[in-house]
Amino acid sequence: MVGDGQSCAVIGDPWHDFWLQFSQYSATTLKLKLIDLVDEHSQGWNTSLLIETLGFHGALYIACLHPHPPLNASRKDRLIFKPAKSGNFSFKGACNLLQPVNTHQQPQVQVWKAIWYSPGILPRIRVFLWKLMHDALPVRAVFARRLRLPPPPCDLCGQEEDDALHVLFRCDVARNYWFSSPLAIRADALPGQVMPILNLLSQQLGKERFLVFANLLWSFWKARCKQIYEGVRINVRQVLGMAVSLHSLAKAAGIQRCITEGESNCVAAEIDMTGRVCILDGSFKDDGMAGWAHMLYEEGDLLGYEMLSGKAASPLHAEALAFRAAVTRVHNEGWTIATFYTDSQLLARILNGFLSPESTDWRAYELVIDLIATWKDNSGFRCLAVPRDKLLTVHKLANLARVKGLTAQGSTFPLFPFVT
Repeated sequence: MVGDGQSCAVIGDPWHDFWLQFSQYSATTLKLKLIDLVDEHSQGWNTSLLIETLGFHGALYIACLHPHPPLNASRKDRLIFKPAKSGNFSFKGACNLLQPVNTHQQPQVQVWKAIWYSPGILPRIRVFLWKLMHDALPVRAVFARRLRLPPPPCDLCGQEEDDALHVLFRCDVARNYWFSSPLAIRADALPGQVMPILNLLSQQLGKERFLVFANLLWSFWKARCKQIYEGVRINVRQVLGMAVSLHSLAKAAGIQRCITEGESNCVAAEIDMTGRVCILDGSFKDDGMAGWAHMLYEEGDLLGYEMLSGKAASPLHAEALAFRAAVTRVHNEGWTIATFYTDSQLLARILNGFLSPESTDWRAYELVIDLIATWKDNSGFRCLAVPRDKLLTVHKLANLARVKGLTAQGSTFPLFPFVT
């Protein structure tokens, strides 16, 4: 990097792209510094000395490349290593420069997104995947390569080299594990390198199933380490159980993160009765019976209510059924703008786009997908979650519908003889 030109040699230092042969110049010329070629009065090139030093063609090239001397008096001349962002030379940087880049070994965008931007992947599993992608897992082949030793065989099967690919996908134990997993992966049909495997699976599995894959991979790695260092044999069924537990924990962590990010947009402390408002609730018990109800208000005045009952698979499923009935009623009333109030923060965040539908109970998944499609078609709809104690009346209606198996509609107080 050219500074004041006091130490940058005209011949020999890479301050330009023009290749100058040392053998063509005298010892005096080789000692010239860049500042010596600058005219003291005009601060431009000393043309006669430039031609004398570099020859006519060399001087013409430099003058075209740099019409004015590329000096900066505020800093010193400094040698930099261009491939490094810092400009500092390192042995690692030189090795990376000399080593040809294998594009098949580069992670694709969706892999990075699946690892770093998915709220459902636990931090320790992110670090594990990052090490796997950078060939930094502590396997014996890595240590042998660094110490320039022969590659050791696998600790479990004793057949192939103990590298990350074999340990996680090619070993007989690993292949049995993957085929027995919920993803039923045939490891012997996967590509022969780690990065192509991750690229392929991130495309084919999708976001939710790639999260399952990450938890399965981490669980197997931990189980393998326990067998090698603690003598605890790998039990495929137990390892799969650990992966399932991790998956549940990861989803809970992702939901909590999204809840924090979307708090101000999805949660309200009170119900605002201004404009058109729909209040709803679902009631569910373990016997599968459910009831749901909604109440419509305009500027604080009750327009109508509806109570329904039927079968549901979970509390979330019952709440989603209440949403569907409420949206249908709002459409029938011809409303294009409405605020829906519920006590389900999960559904509120999904409908407002802060959570993906994969975060829901799988038994309510299809119904939630239908609700999202309806929601996208009605830009005037808004959903807010409020505390349960703000929905006492509609909650009583939903409970009554469940207990009595009722289906009823009304538009005036009292809402129903049994509701006070």
